Order: sequence, then structure tokens, then C-alpha cells
Amino acid sequence: MSEKITYKIILIGDSAVGKTCIFKKIVSGVFNEKSISTIGMDRRTLTFTIKDSEGKDLEVEVQLWDTAGQERFRSITNTYYKASQGLILIYDITKRDTFNNVENWISSVKESLGAEDKYLIVLIGNKVDLAEANPQSREVNLDEAEQTCKKDGIYWGGECSAKDFTAEKLKEIFTKYTQEIYKKVGVNIIKAGIVNKPDKIKKSRC
Repeated sequence: MSEKITYKIILIGDSAVGKTCIFKKIVSGVFNEKSISTIGMDRRTLTFTIKDSEGKDLEVEVQLWDTAGQERFRSITNTYYKASQGLILIYDITKRDTFNNVENWISSVKESLGAEDKYLIVLIGNKVDLAEANPQSREVNLDEAEQTCKKDGIYWGGECSAKDFTAEKLKEIFTKYTQEIYKKVGVNIIKAGIVNKPDKIKKSRC
């Protein structure tokens, strides 16, 4: 059996922030504006190429999970935190309440996973296309998100658009997130069942 480097990355956040749209755009290149809320979970396996501590190409198998954001499914979603190396926390930049709930999601993750050196939380704002079309629709500013990241010690992943960004662009963004996870968490080798950290680990910054 060959060694397999793998990360479990899950998408979390309130309902209707665009988790499923981002998930489907990445895995199939399709954007469905009328996508219904996820019930339960969905998972796909992708391969991203990052750089190891020596600057050499390193292939990482990413198990990407889409999760339900509705409150009634929250306890189920929490059980899927287990063994996650990356948690992509998504909010809608045109809906203030989804950003206000970010702190609750962060607390939930930290309570479930414990030691923060074992995983990386990435905060991203979705639906930038709506704000570009109508600037008055923006309810969350960039500096607010960046300050939240600094305060809570999580990684600021920027803003995106599941609608306007191509699948290739989203994959590039998620490759960057995978690189940051590697820097913080190390290499999770399934065969050995252990986590080996790279020689040089830089703390992620917002």
C-alpha cells in the first residue's frame, strides 16, 4: 500500500451562504443559482498540488465535505468536525447575520476539536458578485472580516463568488488554503496513521 497524503476539509457556515454552490462549482464546474439547502452531507475527493518544506511539488488528496447550515442539522454537522484538518467558514457579505454568526461557528469548532495546532479555520466571504453589481447590498466590510481573523487567530481567505469565479480559479484558491493547512498542520499520512509536521512551519496570518 502506497503512502497517501490526505486532508479532510469541510465547508461550514449558515444556511444559504453559498457552501453548496462553491462545492459544486469546484467539483463539477456547475453553478446553480437555485440550489436547494443541503440536507446532511456531501463529499468529493480532489487532488491539489502544493509545495513541501523544500519547495518541491507535493500532491495532497483532499476530501472536501459540504455540510448543512440549518440550525436543526447543527448537531450532525458538529460530528463531522472530527479528524478535520481544514474548516472553510463561509459567510454572505450581503447578509450581516451570517457574519455575526461566525463567532458561534468558531467557538463550535474549537470546542469540538480542541488544540488549534491540529487544524486551520479559513474565513471567506461569498457573493462578492452581488456587492459589485450593487455596492449598497454589501453589509460586511473587508476590514471587519480581517479584524475578526486577527482576534480569533484564524486565516483570512478573502472574498469570492461562486457564481462569477471559474472552477479553475476556485481550485487555485483552495490549493492556497491547502498550502496553508500544510504549513500549520503538517502531513497526514494514512498508511502510517501519524501526522508529520514539515521542517519549517509558519503561523498563518489574516
